[in-house]
Amino acid sequence: MAEKMLFSLDSSYSYQNFTLLEVESKKNVFHYGEDRGRKSLEIFPKIFEDLNVDINKVDVFAVDVGIGYSTSLRVGITLVKTYAQILKKPLVTYSNFECLLEFAPDEGKYLTFLKVSRYWVYGIWEKTKEGSIEIQKPSILDEEKIKSLKGEHLRVIYPVWLEGSKEIIQKLEIKDKPIEVPIRGFSEVGAIVALRKYQNGQTVHPFEVEPIYFRSAV
Repeated sequence: MAEKMLFSLDSSYSYQNFTLLEVESKKNVFHYGEDRGRKSLEIFPKIFEDLNVDINKVDVFAVDVGIGYSTSLRVGITLVKTYAQILKKPLVTYSNFECLLEFAPDEGKYLTFLKVSRYWVYGIWEKTKEGSIEIQKPSILDEEKIKSLKGEHLRVIYPVWLEGSKEIIQKLEIKDKPIEVPIRGFSEVGAIVALRKYQNGQTVHPFEVEPIYFRSAV
């Protein structure tokens, strides 16, 4: 019998990427990523065809819901929701912050942050033996919030490619050594997060899936 396959798509930034993961072995069997314009996701079905990726053989679908750029997130989410619905397969979601938290080495409080356009966005998490608890939902990290967080006992986690991160960390005056995560896209780590959720029965209905919004619509 063929190994069950999980498909994970990350379209949160211009580096759009996907991963195929074997469910039982947790083996990463295929990964693809490319820097493209945020509106080019419509050609992903053609990319799947060119790379001989048979979406019809996928058993579980997973998609990154942000944070990130709303246009590309919506296109990516719609694509994966459509596949899951048409093929009648389970669907799981994950966030970029959940992916970053996979690199937290110990129990304790962690601050994750990313930048979307001109906005710095952060979240705060508590890692325990039982798992991770979201203390602060994704919110804008402005000067007022930075002042309120100064000196807090938090470990900071961020991706290696995040420009301007050093300045933010200096402003926060957090003494604990920051954790710089060496990943380009989120679909690989997201596949692991999604697999754990799937095995715990944390699937979602396609109609319920939306991008994470970190600020009110203007």
